[in-house]
Amino acid sequence: MGSMARSTNSGSESSNSDSPDDGDRPIVIKKYANRRLYNTATSSYIVLNDVIDLIKSDTAFKIEDAKTGEDITRSILNQVIFEQETEGSGYHFPLEFQKKLISMYGNNYGSMIPDYLTQSIKLFAQEREKMSDAFESMVGRNADAMMNYSEALAKQNLELFKNSWNMIGALTGMSDRKEEPSPKSEETSVQDSELSDIQAKIDALQERLKNLK
Repeated sequence: MGSMARSTNSGSESSNSDSPDDGDRPIVIKKYANRRLYNTATSSYIVLNDVIDLIKSDTAFKIEDAKTGEDITRSILNQVIFEQETEGSGYHFPLEFQKKLISMYGNNYGSMIPDYLTQSIKLFAQEREKMSDAFESMVGRNADAMMNYSEALAKQNLELFKNSWNMIGALTGMSDRKEEPSPKSEETSVQDSELSDIQAKIDALQERLKNLK
């Protein structure tokens, strides 16, 4: 009976885990004593770069100490920030900012820093998104304009090519075509022939007159 009851409870828990609310639950990552991180959602060990990917994909997660269950998310993220700031490829915390931030610890206004930084980074992220959308919109408009211009230019070049080709074809046809006598030339030839005949008759008549003398 006890075994069956436990099985029933297990089934009930399984059923609850399939509820829609599970999608809102953060992924649990456990950190073991050997400093390895274990993603319970994928049943695999991960590294800090995988944690960065989860952050960039806006995936909710929390990191717990595997032995005590303590939430050590901030501690691990501090480690991520430290490595990013010291690897030499670029940093987000200038020296003066670090000094000011450190000086705020224990200060009367120090308790305001977390909220101030949180709101500031949210505002910055919103402005960055607006700038990104505006840039993409501008690029999209320019891309459409460039496409329309390219199409118009292509049509113009094609038309110019056709005209040039037709002109070359016309000139080639004229050079290949044999000269044909024009109607005017034919008329002149006929007149010349008639004149030649008349002149011949006149010459013949003059010859006869000489013989009669």
